[in-house]
Amino acid sequence: MLPALKYRFACDCHNHSRCSFDGSDSVLEMRRRAQELGLWAHTLTDHCECQNFPDRYRPRVEMAFAEMSLQVPQGGRTRFYKGIELGQPNQDPDSAALALEGRDYDFVIGSIHNIRGYEDFFYLDYSQVEPGFIDALLTTYWEEEREVIAWGQFDALGHLTYPLRYIEGDHGIPVDLSKHQEAIDGIFRALIDSGKALEVNTSGLRQKIGRALPDLPLVRRYRELGGELVTLGSDAHCVKTWARALKRAWTCCGRRDSAALPCTSSTSPFCCRWNKGVTLGFLLLVGIRP
Repeated sequence: MLPALKYRFACDCHNHSRCSFDGSDSVLEMRRRAQELGLWAHTLTDHCECQNFPDRYRPRVEMAFAEMSLQVPQGGRTRFYKGIELGQPNQDPDSAALALEGRDYDFVIGSIHNIRGYEDFFYLDYSQVEPGFIDALLTTYWEEEREVIAWGQFDALGHLTYPLRYIEGDHGIPVDLSKHQEAIDGIFRALIDSGKALEVNTSGLRQKIGRALPDLPLVRRYRELGGELVTLGSDAHCVKTWARALKRAWTCCGRRDSAALPCTSSTSPFCCRWNKGVTLGFLLLVGIRP
C-alpha cells in the first residue's frame, strides 16, 4: 500500500538541492524527504543568478535539470515537478532566456536577491549606514521587483520581503513599511494584472525574523487589491530543514487534517486560488493567524 499523504493538497514550490551553491543534499534525497513528509507535490527550484549565468551558473542549471529529469523516487504518491529560481532576471534578461531555453520547466520563480551595484542582501553590512540608506535601498528593490514582473517569464514572485530577513531578522533594525506601501501596492497590482502568483515563503518562520515573507498584513493587502493566486515555499536547502516551516505552521494552526489546507487551482498544481473556503486555511497553513 502506498503511504498516506499527510498534507493532501500542499505543494512546496521553493526549495534547493546541492545543485544550488548553498544546498547540501541531492535531488533524490530531497524528493525522498518530500515523500516521507507526505507532501502532495514537490517542486525543486535550484538557483540561477542570471547576471552570473554564463560563467558560474550554466553548469549548475544543466546539472539540476538533468537530475530532476532522472532522479524520481518510486512507490509514493507525491507528485514531482521541475522548477528553477531565477535571481535578477531583470538585470540580465538575455541570460535568463538562455537559462530557460530548451528546458521544459514546470514552474519558475522570479526573485531579487541583490539590486544593481550591491551584493546579496545577506552580505550587506547594515550596522554603520547613514540615515535613510535602508529606505533608499528598499525603494530601489521595489523598483526592480516591478521590472521582474514586467519581464514576465515566471510563475510566482519569490519572497517579496526578502531584504527584511536580514535587515530586521539578522541585524535587528526595524523597518517602517508604511513608507513603502504605495510601492508595494504597485507590485501587487502589477502581479494581479499579469496573472502571476505571489509566493508566501515560510523560511522566516524558522529564522530570526520569525514570520513569513511576506507576512499577514501584506498578504491581506494583496487580497484586498484583488489578488487570488498564491504559492507556498519553505525555501529549504537541505533535508533537515525541508518543510520544517510547513510542519511548524501545521502545528500553529492546531489542525491535523486536510481541511486546514488550501485547494489547488484547477489549472495549476502550484497555485492556490483564493476563495472564501480556503482563505483562512491558507493563512493558518503558513503560520499566520488572522
